[in-house]
This record gives sequence, C-alpha cells and structure tokens, in this order.
Amino acid sequence: MSESLELAVLSDVVSRLESAGFEYMLTGSVAMNYYSQPRMTRDIDIVVSLVESDTAKIVALFQGDYYLSADAVLDAARQHAMFNMVHFDSVVKVDLIVRKETEYRRLEFERRQRIRVGELELWIVSKEDLILSKLFWARDSRSEMQLGDARNLLSTQPDLDYLRRWSSALGVDHLLQECIDE
Repeated sequence: MSESLELAVLSDVVSRLESAGFEYMLTGSVAMNYYSQPRMTRDIDIVVSLVESDTAKIVALFQGDYYLSADAVLDAARQHAMFNMVHFDSVVKVDLIVRKETEYRRLEFERRQRIRVGELELWIVSKEDLILSKLFWARDSRSEMQLGDARNLLSTQPDLDYLRRWSSALGVDHLLQECIDE
C-alpha cells in the first residue's frame, strides 16, 4: 500500500470527521510512525467519540466513497468497540474505534495532541498513551509486533513516571518493565 494513498485517505477521513464535529485521534501504527521508526502498516486506526444516535450521521458522512455497514457502526457505538470502513478507490482500510468511557480512556483522549504532517493537521494520541495501548494490546497475546512497537517508542524518551503510574493501573506494568529492561 502506498504511503501517499494512506495519507490521502487519512486526510479525507479527518476532514470529514472535523467538518461534522466529531472528536477523534489517530492511534496505532500510523501514529507510531510519527513518533519513532516507521514500520509497514495494514490500516489506519482512529479513536472517535460517538454515541448510538451518531450512527446515521457517520454513515451519511462516508457512504458513497467508503464501504461501511450501518449495523457495524451501531454495534460499535453501543459496545464502545470498533468498526471499519474501506475506501473504494484505494482499498485503504480505516478502523474507527469508539472511545471507551473509562477514567484512563477519557484521560488519554484529553492528552491527545494537534500535529501537522505536511499540509495535514490532525489530532494524535500522545506518545505515552500509544505505548500503554501497545502494551495493553499485547497483554494477552504477547504479540511481538506490539511489544516491539512499545520498545521502539520507549527509545524516544517518553514520560516514564506517567507510564509507570498508568501501566500499573492497566495491569501491564510487567510488560512495561520487560520492554524497558531489553
């Protein structure tokens, strides 16, 4: 997948979300590429703040240019889960993750940062919260890819006090320590 195609789709999705008033933040591998050594990615991950009543608005916002299921959007909004869409022309997949309503996930969203990538301005997860997410995703699977991403991000001098406080609360402090020790 071409980086320029990914960036064009990201720009389009962000523009649509912002024009409709949806709060969001870029996360996952594309966000990691902003903070540290890039790696190939399969999709774009965006956390979005939405509720069940936003379903029709989201579908209307993207239908025509993206494949998405209204039922999947509704289910994701109800369960604070994920739904995906695929851009018809480029076949770039975008995972939209409905923000969870926990203390940590609300704080993570408050800590997001506004950045500029070329001509594109967008909201991105903080480096520390991306590390915590990578560790959380690796908690059960011990995914070497997620742990490798966390180690890579740790090399960029994040706020270790913040990481230690929240890794303990999220039950991933042992993984954080393993990554620091390597």
